[in-house]
Amino acid sequence: MWASIAAATIVALLTASCYATLSKQYPQGGVGSSYFYAEAAFLEKQSHITSSWPGSPSSSSAAWDSREDRDVVLKFPHEEIMGDVATHERFSREVKIGHLLTHPNIQQLYGLATVNNSEFLVLEYVPGRPLRDVLREHQPTPEDYAEAVTLGVQIARALAYAHENHVAHRDLKPENIIVMEGGEAKVMDFGIASMQGARRVTWGPLSSQVGMPDYMSPEQIQGGRGDSRTDVYALGMILYEYVAGRLPYDGDNSLAVMNQHVTTKAPPLHFFRPDVPPPLEEIVMKAIRCAPADRWQGMDELSAVLEHWGTVDVPALRLEREQERGENPRLGSLAGKLNVPAFKTNLLLLVVLVLLLVVLVLGVSLFGRH
Repeated sequence: MWASIAAATIVALLTASCYATLSKQYPQGGVGSSYFYAEAAFLEKQSHITSSWPGSPSSSSAAWDSREDRDVVLKFPHEEIMGDVATHERFSREVKIGHLLTHPNIQQLYGLATVNNSEFLVLEYVPGRPLRDVLREHQPTPEDYAEAVTLGVQIARALAYAHENHVAHRDLKPENIIVMEGGEAKVMDFGIASMQGARRVTWGPLSSQVGMPDYMSPEQIQGGRGDSRTDVYALGMILYEYVAGRLPYDGDNSLAVMNQHVTTKAPPLHFFRPDVPPPLEEIVMKAIRCAPADRWQGMDELSAVLEHWGTVDVPALRLEREQERGENPRLGSLAGKLNVPAFKTNLLLLVVLVLLLVVLVLGVSLFGRH
C-alpha cells in the first residue's frame, strides 16, 4: 500500500512539474496550454516506443494527448548532441518547417514543448507501417505497377507542396514514409530538410547522415546541398525498388554504392521485371538520371506524368536514357563488388588482360625452349 501511495505521489509531483514548466514557457496559451503531457501519459504508452535509424540525432515515442483526446508522437533530440549549435539550429528549423507545412500526405507538427529544460516535438501519430517494412515483405505481383503509381503520386504531391513552400526534404527514404491501411502515404521527418534562404548548417555526425547512400542523389554525394530535384531522385529510387524488388546499385560498402550513383547508369527496370510497362519504366528511369538537369524538374512535373503515365512519349524518353552519359551498368556492378571506382574499371580490365597476355607469351616461350 505504501508503495502505491509513494508511486502516486511521485506521478503527481512530476505532473505538477511538467505543467508548471509548460505554463511558464507558454503563458499566453501557445503550445504549453494546448499540449499538456503528464508523465503518467508517457508511462501508459511505453510499449509504443519506436527506435530511430542508426546514427539518427533523435528518437521518438508515442504518447496520449489527454486534452485533445488523441495519440501523438514525441520526438526527442539526443541530449548528448543537443548542446551543439548546428544540432540546435536543425531542430529549430524543423519546428519552422513543421509549422509551415500542412498537407494530408505530410505528418503534422502540433507543437514544441519543454519539460525540465528538455525540448521535444509533438507530432501527429500516424497509424500504419513504414514503407521499409512493406518493401521487405513485398512479393512482386502484376498489381505492383498500379500500387507504385498511387504511392508515387501521393508522395510527389506532398513534396511538390513542400517545394512550393521552399522546403526540400533531402532525406526521402522508405523509413521516412508511413503507409496506412487504406494505402494512404505520409511523408515524415524533415529533420535535415533545407529552406530557401536559410544558412547552411554543417556538423560532422549530422552532415555525414544527410541521406542514405541507397537514395542519395549524385549531387549530395559530391557535397552539394541539393534541391527539389534531389527529392525527385530519391523518389525515383523508391519507385524503382518497389517495382523491381531491389535497388539498382549494390556493393560491399556504402562508398562503393555511392560511387555507382555518381558514375554508373542504373540498369533499366526491365532487367529485373521484364513485364514492366514501358511508360512507367521510362518515368522512373528519368527520375534517377545522374545529372539534375536531365531529371523531371520538379515534383509537380513528376506527379503529373505519373497520373497520366499511359500518355508519355516512350520512344523519346528511351532515346534520352540511352544517350545519357555513364558507365555500362554491368561494369558498374562489377566495380561495386570489387570496391573499385567505376571509372577505373576499364583500366583494371586492361591491366588484367595485359598480364594474361604476358603470362601466355612467357609460357609459349618456355614451352618452345623445351
